[in-house]
Amino acid sequence: MQHGRPDQTALGQMLGGALHALGSPPFVPALAALLGALVPADDVMMVLYRRGQAPELLHDLSTGRESATNLALYLKGAYLLDPFYRAFADGVAPGCYRLHQLAPTAFRGSEYFRLHYARTGFRDEIGFLLTPAPACCVHLSLARRTARARFSAAEHRRLLDFEPVLRELVARHWAPAPVAVPPPLTTQLDSALRLFGRDFLTEREAEVLQLLLRGHSTKSIAERLGISPETVKLHRKHSYAKLDVSSQAELFHLFIDALGSRGSYRGGDPLTGYLTRAGAA
Repeated sequence: MQHGRPDQTALGQMLGGALHALGSPPFVPALAALLGALVPADDVMMVLYRRGQAPELLHDLSTGRESATNLALYLKGAYLLDPFYRAFADGVAPGCYRLHQLAPTAFRGSEYFRLHYARTGFRDEIGFLLTPAPACCVHLSLARRTARARFSAAEHRRLLDFEPVLRELVARHWAPAPVAVPPPLTTQLDSALRLFGRDFLTEREAEVLQLLLRGHSTKSIAERLGISPETVKLHRKHSYAKLDVSSQAELFHLFIDALGSRGSYRGGDPLTGYLTRAGAA
């Protein structure tokens, strides 16, 4: 596969197609085609993030049963641990980022990586975070799988150079539609991660678990919280015992299962309602 500069004629045609489709359903696939013309990729995915709401999948090239299952896990709640979603939720400036610029130091050792991201087969990913309206972000992701080469520095620069065009396209397509005020249930999805386990743990234990779920290493957690690595390990041990889990994998599954029962979630620690319903079953 050649990763040279794109054909300018083809790129111009793709851009014209995207402009022509603005404000209509064909715009999303036209934008995906434009991205693919800029830089060759094995997968182009678009996700709409709205603060306090579950993400909306706009476009995805992945196919097959395993891809569908993996996507379902992501939309069920694993997205809360996605470095690109975390960047949006934490107020990182809009722009074009490589995954390693946003991911925690121990991301590849996290259960989110093992149980979700590794199954995508992605070897490298570059994503745009574009904000057409307040509390709204369109994530445009380009990824290459293990059989492909990683994105080069030149390709990253090409995407950075084209960002103003993409920003304008996204703003013109999505900004005119008012962002609906989310209902009370969905406004609390982000707080579900922040409050996970707090009814059962000390504040410090809950902070340690949240950072573990996001993919931070013991050293990174210690630096962020201003405590020693040994204290981090002690908090983790006590937390696992209180939640009756013995590994990060079990913790990840408990987190996803608790979020999966959010249909009756009304705020607070999502684990409380989940365990109450599980005990009554």
